[in-house]
Amino acid sequence: MTAVRSRALAAAAAVVLAVAPALGAAPAHAHGGDPTLVPTVREIAPALPAEVVVQARTTVSEQLIVANPTATPLLVLDPAGLPFLRISSAGTHGNVNSTYFHRTLNPPGVTPRLPASAKPGAPAAWVRLSREGSWGWFEPRMHPFEPGREPAGDGTELTTWQVGLRYGERHVRVEGVLERRTVTGSFLAQPDPRSDGLSVTVAPGSVPAILLVAPADRRVEITGRDGKPFLRLRPNGAFVNAGSANLGENPDLLDAVGRRTGWVRVGEPGRVRWLEPRLQYSADRPPEVVERAGRPAELGRWEVPLTVDGAAAPLTGTLTWIPANADLAALGGGGDSGGVPWVPVLVCGAVVLGAGGLVAVSRGRARRVAA
Repeated sequence: MTAVRSRALAAAAAVVLAVAPALGAAPAHAHGGDPTLVPTVREIAPALPAEVVVQARTTVSEQLIVANPTATPLLVLDPAGLPFLRISSAGTHGNVNSTYFHRTLNPPGVTPRLPASAKPGAPAAWVRLSREGSWGWFEPRMHPFEPGREPAGDGTELTTWQVGLRYGERHVRVEGVLERRTVTGSFLAQPDPRSDGLSVTVAPGSVPAILLVAPADRRVEITGRDGKPFLRLRPNGAFVNAGSANLGENPDLLDAVGRRTGWVRVGEPGRVRWLEPRLQYSADRPPEVVERAGRPAELGRWEVPLTVDGAAAPLTGTLTWIPANADLAALGGGGDSGGVPWVPVLVCGAVVLGAGGLVAVSRGRARRVAA
């Protein structure tokens, strides 16, 4: 399924975490998300071109995600109507002198670390954030409540929100709601069996974690989302590339690296663990037909590039939807194909649970995205 393997928008949701350390923001792991809080885009007016897509989804908190492959810049405006993001086929740029920009690098409840130049009325200073014309950010207007103090009530519309854009000379308004929805199930990523002596375990979570174990004499390298080396296993230890885009999504590795550069030793030989967003589904719910059926369903496959002793040997596996009312005895589990128990997947509070559906809007009204 292409939604799992080609994820320009899903990557945009994660890449904001990767650049936060470089821009001096506090690490995003200081706040946990509530998967029952669902942001939904209701309307965009006037309509954007069909190829410009706006999405809302829940990761560690509510995010707005935009992809603009056109040459016409799309500016995202702060509550005062001033631009803090610029997105186009030329890449994504951020106004680092905007205090609001720094707020969007972390979820609600995390105090941003502002550079001295970021202050009200400061002239714009645009810095390239990504070469891609897509970006995801934590939008405070989507979650105006103090974390942990959101109103209760299932099926409740908690608040409405609005974000201003400017596409060329066209002023655009994105309107949506934040609702609380019933948990309906979870996503389970499982690895394929291997015959090369490597052991792979996937632990569930809002971002699944991979534990890779290899004989201490094997030379293993994991490639990051940016196509650059991310992790290495060598006879003298486990190492992380301090310049990898995946580092910002891994708070434990980030803390271990600190301000060092290059390859940093983060563990003993033969094993390494990391959070891997490439194993996430690209929406908060499965396709409606899958959810209505109320049965486990394989949604697609995932792949993480890896080499063993210089030869390509990618990590691969499946992504499955598990309804909350699934017959766990009938599901089984374990074995060489993953060995992840089924029950913890359904009760783990950090797992990505069905929370309202991914909505894209490109022609003025909301439409459901095909999986």
